[in-house]
Amino acid sequence: MRLLRPVRLAVTTGLAAALALLTGPVPAQAVTEPAWGLVASSCTPSDIAANRAVGIGLVEVEAYWDRYLPSGPGAVNAAYAADLRSRVTACLDAGIRVVVGPGTQYPPGWVRGLPGAALVDQRGKNSVTGAVDTVYSAAVRGAQNDYLRRLVAGLPSARLDGIRVGTSTAGEVGFPGPNEAGDGFLQSWWAFGAAPQQGSGLAAGTPATPMPGWKPGQPTWNGRTVTPAMAQNWFLWYSRSLLYGIKGQVDALRAAGYAKPVHVPSPGKGVLPADLTTAVNALLGGAGDRDGSLGRGLYYVDQFPALAGNVAGPVVVDLTGVDDATAVTARGLTPPQDRCAASDATTSVAAGTPVQNWSNLRFARAQAARAGLAAVGENPGPPAAETGGTASSDPIAEQIRRSPAYARGCDLLGFFLAFESVLNDPASGVTRQDYVRAVTG
Repeated sequence: MRLLRPVRLAVTTGLAAALALLTGPVPAQAVTEPAWGLVASSCTPSDIAANRAVGIGLVEVEAYWDRYLPSGPGAVNAAYAADLRSRVTACLDAGIRVVVGPGTQYPPGWVRGLPGAALVDQRGKNSVTGAVDTVYSAAVRGAQNDYLRRLVAGLPSARLDGIRVGTSTAGEVGFPGPNEAGDGFLQSWWAFGAAPQQGSGLAAGTPATPMPGWKPGQPTWNGRTVTPAMAQNWFLWYSRSLLYGIKGQVDALRAAGYAKPVHVPSPGKGVLPADLTTAVNALLGGAGDRDGSLGRGLYYVDQFPALAGNVAGPVVVDLTGVDDATAVTARGLTPPQDRCAASDATTSVAAGTPVQNWSNLRFARAQAARAGLAAVGENPGPPAAETGGTASSDPIAEQIRRSPAYARGCDLLGFFLAFESVLNDPASGVTRQDYVRAVTG
């Protein structure tokens, strides 16, 4: 067990140091027509034919960790691996570009038994949503990265357009969110296992907490009064921990020989600067949490520049809030606040800008632009438990109609419609032709 370190009032990790190097101007990017794609394509012959018939030339294909290595480390399910490779290759050979989602959000059962696999919040509760600790646990990180290396070797990786990386049960960046301990508690902080608190079994290169034993909301720590600056330092450590998890995955992909872009799915708008001020003034005791982003550790204002400066090779953020419920609300304001503007990268962090009224896409895109990161996007999909859609979202037909304008207006490199299965389902009321008409109309 490592000796516990004294508190530091400034995070002094490589990520923090890199932030100081990212203050120069972001180079201008040419505006291009987005590539139009689909989420969760099967790449079966019938879907390939249907997509080619209407000119859809980009898809995301989901792999599944629990199917690839179902029974133990190194025990590859050869039949599944061959089928996945065959389907991805079939799409590529048909001229359809492919981004692979590795499905690390679907860990095999044996991974859940590894040391430190269970995420632990400040009350000693575990996540009940299936999440495992890919951020702090060395054992889980090692198993995950072994899987990623095998996946790269088993796919025509040099031909791919991208591979996604994430830390959550949705395959996105983030810790579990409100009520993911299953008991109605709305703000768990998932950094109270032995690894982040004591350094025991901690993933290499990932720092342990700067305040061992301190729990958000507590007014004292080791006999000292906790200040807002100390609370903010703790939060930055927590939120940047996610980037170490992402970096570990990317490093594994690069070590396996994958040199193409990595995509980082990023939900919502994250914590707003004014909300973080409110939160740390309350010592992270519950105030300022607009939408659950605090406990999830999402602070794109800080994370996107750190991501740009610390992850090897090309990085693309995937903004998963195109025409989500916040867009519906934002476009109903006077004036509307849903559309991206060229000045957003600067004004989004200026005092007094009403970014709380902006759509998730608009604010998150502004942070990507500030960091000089390219971006793609996807819509939430139909309102259902397994998607990001809610009762307040546009119906899927309206998402299809509106999303192309959002993608163009926010200068996205590509847009992925969720989901291919929706377009295959007669009961959905939407077809590939509807999608193409929305793009070309």
